[in-house]
Amino acid sequence: MHVCYLYHKEYPQNNATATNEFPRILSSLGVDVTVIAARTAPAQPAREVVDGVNVHRIPTDKSTRKSIEPTRFGYRGLQKIDELCRADPIDVLHMLGFPNLGLVLHPVPWLDAPENVVVDIRGIGTSSKLLNWISRVALNVQATLADNVNTLDRVMAESVLLDDAAAEIVPLGADFERFRPGDGSEIRRSLGLSSTDVVFGYTGVLNESRALDRMVEAFAAAHETHPQSKLVVVGDGNARTDLERTAARLGCSDAVIFTGEIAFADVPEHVRAFDVGFAYIPDRRPYRIQPPLKTVEFLASGLPTLATDTPGNRRFVQQGENGLLCSDSKAAYADAIRELVDSPTKRETLSANARASVREYDYTHIVESRLLPLYERIVADEPSSP
Repeated sequence: MHVCYLYHKEYPQNNATATNEFPRILSSLGVDVTVIAARTAPAQPAREVVDGVNVHRIPTDKSTRKSIEPTRFGYRGLQKIDELCRADPIDVLHMLGFPNLGLVLHPVPWLDAPENVVVDIRGIGTSSKLLNWISRVALNVQATLADNVNTLDRVMAESVLLDDAAAEIVPLGADFERFRPGDGSEIRRSLGLSSTDVVFGYTGVLNESRALDRMVEAFAAAHETHPQSKLVVVGDGNARTDLERTAARLGCSDAVIFTGEIAFADVPEHVRAFDVGFAYIPDRRPYRIQPPLKTVEFLASGLPTLATDTPGNRRFVQQGENGLLCSDSKAAYADAIRELVDSPTKRETLSANARASVREYDYTHIVESRLLPLYERIVADEPSSP
């Protein structure tokens, strides 16, 4: 079987998203895998083999999505597929859903393409009401044109698709080899943290739309009465400066550590330095329906996880079993932080359950039990299972 992925992203990326993990794991299972990805720097090879995956890179500008670049890239990707199909037939084309490839929603009839097209809906991608509506329309058109559509979660399918029953669920996961329990004492020392500090950790892009000022404000309120609490924020983005100012204004700069962006290879070790994973997301469109990657990575690392009570987080967090869910409010989060600081026993109990509770979301398991059987079924033209 020959599977080709087309997406306006780098390969490999500086993270462990499915766009990295699916091709790598499929290749390790003996599947012939091609990735058509973005080439954003002249130093990147136009073609190479990475972990057994044949990678073709197309020059593009990814500095903004509000341009014709995704559409231009998508069409050039289809031209590359046309070229590849003539030399080596492709059985399945796996495309990321709108808006990743701009207006390219499906292969065009004048270019050769695989008979089996899978559209992967990983999120709506915008919090603007108008663009959200446009995104939903485009995704439903794309789903109608495709032979198969998959989403991360049944809630997402019901929220986005008109024919949600036809969608396959291929959930978000984590690399359990990278994200695992372990000793993070070296990172703690490098960050100036002591063994008596109770460290809450956040990982992710620090964008304004994520409303992370509420996380900092909640932590500051709890820190006033629980000075042994610390907050480590791993990542960077356009909101970082404002978040640093917020911490300074609230008098907790010494307790909030911003690491900036770090290489993905170093993220798991930083996560192991946390005592609690802080899976804050705003309870609003589009974040509330998307299962957050950080949440499953925290749990895979054996961390008790504090998370916003949203449908996306509820996929992974069971209240009082492996973490705590709370409403999207400063007061609720501050109370939850205090509760976890005050009770080492509760943290230990939640931690003991964490990794096993999300074992089914190991990316290797997802590929073997969900993704590869899906490809085999559609290639064999068998009806989808309910």
